[in-house]
Amino acid sequence: MKILKYSKSDEITKSERQSLGILAATLILASTYIFSYGKEVYSEELSPSMQNQMISEMTDSRLGYFFDSLDVKASSVLIFDSENKNAIYSKDVEKVMPLASLTKIMTALVVLDQTDSSENIVIQKEALGLVGDNGLLADEKWGRDELLRFMLITSSNDATRAFSLHIGNKLGLNEEDSVKNFVEMMNKKASDFGLVNTKFYNESGLDTGDGKNGGYSTSKEIVSLFDYAVTNYPDIFSSTSFSSKTFLSMSNKEHNAVNTNPNPGLVAGISASKTGFTNISGGNLIVSFKTPTGKTIIANVLGSTFSDRFTDIEKLSETTLKIINEVEL
Repeated sequence: MKILKYSKSDEITKSERQSLGILAATLILASTYIFSYGKEVYSEELSPSMQNQMISEMTDSRLGYFFDSLDVKASSVLIFDSENKNAIYSKDVEKVMPLASLTKIMTALVVLDQTDSSENIVIQKEALGLVGDNGLLADEKWGRDELLRFMLITSSNDATRAFSLHIGNKLGLNEEDSVKNFVEMMNKKASDFGLVNTKFYNESGLDTGDGKNGGYSTSKEIVSLFDYAVTNYPDIFSSTSFSSKTFLSMSNKEHNAVNTNPNPGLVAGISASKTGFTNISGGNLIVSFKTPTGKTIIANVLGSTFSDRFTDIEKLSETTLKIINEVEL
């Protein structure tokens, strides 16, 4: 790796200064860690893999210090490097928690699996009875992908039911069996992905009548699912990076869709987001954003409050970017 190059002007570039800084920090961390083992331990006696492990442990500890000092209200937190598939920071990521509308990430993936992009979705009046009204109309016709984008940005529960009824109708199922069939497909896909702690009870993420939420998972597993979604279907999920977006259905009805994430631009480089909130779940939020070098980072919080989920993510993303600007993780 190039560290420094001789320059006739005796000046070094920003990247060269950064490289030198990284080298110096690495040497300091390594020497500090090695010294703590006692004078009888010398660096030349350690294998390169042992030295790298020590440096990694020291670096992880330092990163944890920066994040732990933040006033984050969420019960579970994960900052994930999509490129290297590793955690930058984690807190209670194995804790099973209610997802609320983060459930719709899986809803979208099942729709993408079970339908063709050329299919038209007709909004049945039976789909319009769920909590929340985002302006969909009975018998209105939508293109599949546009309705998916609308569903994700507005967190439309009616749209989730319209999709489950559409797929069920193709199989000759009634409303109840259509929903049951769709949820079974959601859970089958979770199992196929190896998400052993993820379970769905409906396609929307709404609280159920028996005191459950519509979906449960861990930060570790929902981040893995979101990573798959935004990597494989960026065009569908990118609509959630806008504060609002105008849609025109195939019935020539215009819809001004307002994002349930009111200020997505507060996360620099945001490329996708999904909100979730119910009385049972509290406030949830997951976002993906790009670093200045193009790396994708995913930040997730579960079990925050309705408003604090947004400030939680803002603090976590700002801190992550500050660290990455100093040392590319």
